[in-house]
Amino acid sequence: MKRTKILATYGPAIASERMLTKLVDAGVNAFRVNCSHGMAEDFSEAVRLIRKATNKSRFPVGILFDISGPKLRLDRFTGDFPAKAGEKITLTTGRSNLAKREIAVNHPGIIASIKPGERIFIDDGVIGLVAEQVSNGRALLRLLNAGTLLPGKGINLPDSDIQIPTIGAKDKQDIATAVTCGADFIALSFVRSASDVEQVRKLVTRSGGSQKLIAKLEKREAINALEDVMDVSDGVMIARGDLGVELPPEQLPNLQKRIVELANLHRQPVIVATQMLESMRFSPRPTRAEVNDVASAVFDHADAVMLSAETATGTYPLETVKMMAAVIESSEQRREATTGPRVRMLTDRIEPYLVSQMVGSVSDDSVIKMIFAFTTSGFTAELISNLFPRQPIAALVSDKKVMRQLSLIRSVLPIYVEQPGSFDALTKIVNRVSRQYQLATKGQHVIITGGAPFGTTMGTNFLMIHEVE
Repeated sequence: MKRTKILATYGPAIASERMLTKLVDAGVNAFRVNCSHGMAEDFSEAVRLIRKATNKSRFPVGILFDISGPKLRLDRFTGDFPAKAGEKITLTTGRSNLAKREIAVNHPGIIASIKPGERIFIDDGVIGLVAEQVSNGRALLRLLNAGTLLPGKGINLPDSDIQIPTIGAKDKQDIATAVTCGADFIALSFVRSASDVEQVRKLVTRSGGSQKLIAKLEKREAINALEDVMDVSDGVMIARGDLGVELPPEQLPNLQKRIVELANLHRQPVIVATQMLESMRFSPRPTRAEVNDVASAVFDHADAVMLSAETATGTYPLETVKMMAAVIESSEQRREATTGPRVRMLTDRIEPYLVSQMVGSVSDDSVIKMIFAFTTSGFTAELISNLFPRQPIAALVSDKKVMRQLSLIRSVLPIYVEQPGSFDALTKIVNRVSRQYQLATKGQHVIITGGAPFGTTMGTNFLMIHEVE
């Protein structure tokens, strides 16, 4: 049973109840709805189909709405525009005129953000330019390398202070749709500061939602304010596509490790995304480098790895998920010893923190088969997860929303139970769940955590060793 979770992007290639069910059986734990493509009715239909297909899954399946944020792009002009290194073109807020070497952009804030000497990258960094003059809604740029400018390609401004709001009108509509549809997570693109996340939190709360907020780390400013962003987020996603353009690509491996380590210390799920098995969009087998990329995320203790176009529009979505699950399971057989507390004390609830630390110590004994955490909010299961125990964690929950929000937490298996009223009832539930889900057999020892007195709002405050009956 794999520990690291798989987040798969929903799209035309998997838009059927039968395919969605197959993907979950193959190892998908949550689906991403990409709000860059479609409107509210499209997203509502996606949620309806995913919920229907996964309603009887063994473990709950989460849904993440990925809010697109501002998209900086070239105009969708006709044809293409080949250019040589050293040649000059003009970006304009007006209309494209290829004969005059002028190309329009889709937002006036792009030109307003550029200053002479700053770099501009187009098409995921394929073409680099530098600004020479900027005035009156026009920016004269010099190409740093040869290439062909194509209509609608993305623009990155790694050196600029971008004068465009993070949350636009469509984003607000998509956030409201996420709440109305009962999505479990909302991922926010283009995050530059903690205030961006706080703004979304207010919008979610005003709409009556309680979705977990995932900050996508894809901008230089967010990396510079990393701990501040984590302090106000519920999780982070390492969006390596734009991040690899915003920063020198050779810095990405060390940065990925740093982000994963920091997220684990902050008791936050961390998702590694972008081109993990990109070649499997068109091939039934991945490259060796891609296999190592997935394994590296597992070795670093990422909570989840994400598939984008591989499942949304790829030719081999099912084969891709099976391959990713196989790489995860194989990689997880290698376990390095961990020492010391791996979770920062970010709460004044001392009892759950101390209990989780004790679980971390006791779970190193190979005689322990499983960890059962009775929890109302999922808090204790998250704490224990970040101690990287040898055993899987069964989070025993009576709230289905909380169950789905645990779907992206490493090593956690959310299971629905009624909360016990006594220690006798508690052990009976563990015995039943052990048999039903084949988690432990008679005579094996398991760890149980929970809160007493039963039937109160008391947080986790005890640990016990139980022999399964």
